[in-house]
Amino acid sequence: MPNHNPITPDRSAPIRIVETVFPGATNHYGTMFGGKVLELMDRAAFLAASRFAQQAMVTASTERIDFHHPIKHGHMVEAIAHVVHTGRTSLTVRVSLYAEDPLRATREHATDGYFHMVAVDADGKPTSVPTLVAETPEAKAEWEFVAHLKASRLRRAHA
Repeated sequence: MPNHNPITPDRSAPIRIVETVFPGATNHYGTMFGGKVLELMDRAAFLAASRFAQQAMVTASTERIDFHHPIKHGHMVEAIAHVVHTGRTSLTVRVSLYAEDPLRATREHATDGYFHMVAVDADGKPTSVPTLVAETPEAKAEWEFVAHLKASRLRRAHA
């Protein structure tokens, strides 16, 4: 008899999206539009946040989007998103993006950034999210880094 039990994913496991860069996503230099890169990263952040919180999520802001390497037409692009910080009603997802040239077997870190997401209820009002427990030294360091980013953003907003 087949097992019909739902698969329960690790809610904090990274989300991965892999796509090929087609001409419609590139500029006249043959590199991926920055807006398309951000769209892909935002989708990955949304999926990671939704899986973690098991709630409706919206993007509140982005931060530290640093482009390291161009992504070219024909490359495969992989977005890897994982929750790195939680607050009362918000969480932060780090998204790293890699460009891979399948013909030359090269892979480079193209960009990364932080996406601050807010959980909302059926009326669009913020609602609480589960707490992420940072267990490793790396996870704790990233938690502290994001806490610093958020504090800096709040100081700028009130200046």
